Amino acid sequence: MDFERLLSPIELRGTRVRNRVTLTAHTQSYSDGGIHGERVRGYYVARAAGGAGLLVMEPIPPHPTGRVTPQNYDHTRPGFVEGLRTVVEAVHEHGGTLINQLYHMGPNADPLATGGLQWGPSDAPGYFGVGRIHAMTTDEIDLITRCFADCAETAMRSGTDGIELMFSYDTLIDSFLYDERNLRSDRYGGSFENKARFAVEVLRAVRDAIGDDAILGVTISVRSPEFERLVQHLEAECDIDYMGIGNGDYQHTELIIPPLDVPPGIGIPNAARAKAVASDRLAILAEGKINRPALGEQALADGACDLVGMTRALMADPDLVAKAARGEAGRQRMCVGQNVCISRRMRKFPIACAQNPTSGYETERGLTPSAAPGHVVVVGGGVSGLEAARAAAERGHRVTLLEAADALGGQISRTATLPALRALDDLWSWRAAELDLLGVDVRLGVAADADAVAALAPDRVLVATGSRPTPPEHAIAVDDWLRGAELPAGDVLLVDEEGSRKAAGPAEALALEGRRVTLVPDGIAPLQEIAENHAERPVFERLRAAGVLILSDVIVQAIELGAVAVVGRYDGLERTLRAPVILHAGRHTADDALCLALVERGIDARPIGDARSPRRWEDAIHDGYLAGAAV
Repeated sequence: MDFERLLSPIELRGTRVRNRVTLTAHTQSYSDGGIHGERVRGYYVARAAGGAGLLVMEPIPPHPTGRVTPQNYDHTRPGFVEGLRTVVEAVHEHGGTLINQLYHMGPNADPLATGGLQWGPSDAPGYFGVGRIHAMTTDEIDLITRCFADCAETAMRSGTDGIELMFSYDTLIDSFLYDERNLRSDRYGGSFENKARFAVEVLRAVRDAIGDDAILGVTISVRSPEFERLVQHLEAECDIDYMGIGNGDYQHTELIIPPLDVPPGIGIPNAARAKAVASDRLAILAEGKINRPALGEQALADGACDLVGMTRALMADPDLVAKAARGEAGRQRMCVGQNVCISRRMRKFPIACAQNPTSGYETERGLTPSAAPGHVVVVGGGVSGLEAARAAAERGHRVTLLEAADALGGQISRTATLPALRALDDLWSWRAAELDLLGVDVRLGVAADADAVAALAPDRVLVATGSRPTPPEHAIAVDDWLRGAELPAGDVLLVDEEGSRKAAGPAEALALEGRRVTLVPDGIAPLQEIAENHAERPVFERLRAAGVLILSDVIVQAIELGAVAVVGRYDGLERTLRAPVILHAGRHTADDALCLALVERGIDARPIGDARSPRRWEDAIHDGYLAGAAV
């Protein structure tokens, strides 16, 4: 596929955007005291250098009541314009077009970042379970309108190409559009025109502030009442150049940031609805798990949109546009929808990517040629070992990888055999394919011991032998079942210590086999890790559909033959659950015996991934990268 449409330029307000691929606005939490520093510059430069056409920067709240994180940018800080200018100039140097998004989170502002304030159209309970939403006065509406204009004018002084306003996801201006949110009886409530007045006034004020030559865009939500009418109304009343179509809201984040459970391209039909009622003058931006260039090309060919948001795809692979342009789309490092990015953001940490260890670390992590290339032996072909081998080979080392099994991928490849989790295959298969291209000597079916490794005369050994499941007596480890261990017939109690895919996937698969499955979270919230990754809603729905019974608020007291004793976390009630099969998810011990044996022989060896310490998959990948980059 030549991606003719995806790679074609588009003109916005006289500015030529080199292609249709768009990095949509998202909060990275990389700010340096409210201004743009080296870290965020490196992040955007990597995507511009990789070929993205339109890059929309992290949103800026124009007023303190609109913040969502302590790391939000602050246009009133000294040095703001100068810091932003360094990003703008660097992106322009690499051929990208840069837009600044502004937002006011309104009812979804985080009280921890706003001093407890949440503003909205009408009095209502606070979204975060504390306080109440403050019903804005008309003077406060006027104030916020002026703040949007002032913030836009300040950003434009950096040389940015334009401004985008976020009116989606039940944020401040979006909330004025909903009958259940907007109970006002003044000129900002009641009729459709009145409820949309705030949006129109802000767009007009920003256009006046930035002038006629700058690009002006807006993002609205498909969940907005009278969606098609809103598209037409904002185009008719405001001088805008493009419109992004958002999916979901902050109570349905699985639609905004679709996890691996949600099919690719869910936002394309929504963009097509807007495209059908907009004029040809208004460019429509589609987003929502458009994770492959081919999907974006098809959306453009179908006339569903004019711009293609591929944000998480660009996090995972900043070079995906360049790869598509040179006929190497098959080498794209895929976003699998693990949602480590949004999980970290919602916990107030800088975002990172499970797939791409350099995302957000562009200025401090990089693979440079080794000054003294040598022979690196990697023992273990799970994701940590694969990533370590890739990084070392990229640096010019001769790499030999030994894997005891007959296939690569380790624990993830086994988990990805479950129907709901096949997207996880990309975590290991991309790395395996890269090793082939890099000429790494991969040897399968080799159960390496210290003698075998020493015989290879390595300069450095990276031991990625993983971890061993250590389930309680009378329980079978989920990982052993995935390796092929047979289970007795009958009902299943699945004791879960992690709240991860390692429990939810097997629970669903066994239920679909016709077994009665009870998921028993041990001292944690049901699907706790999955909830952190904003995937709990689709996973809960699938588990319920499969007939899985999910307990909550219990602590496992003991596991006996065919029985699990639990006590209620809050009520203290004790009970015993019975089933012929007890599975266990959790409790792994680092398998570091080989590493210790090599060190005793004086061989330069170090454990990586789970062999160093059993952790999450993304930790294993990052650990492997750092080890390979340091050789």
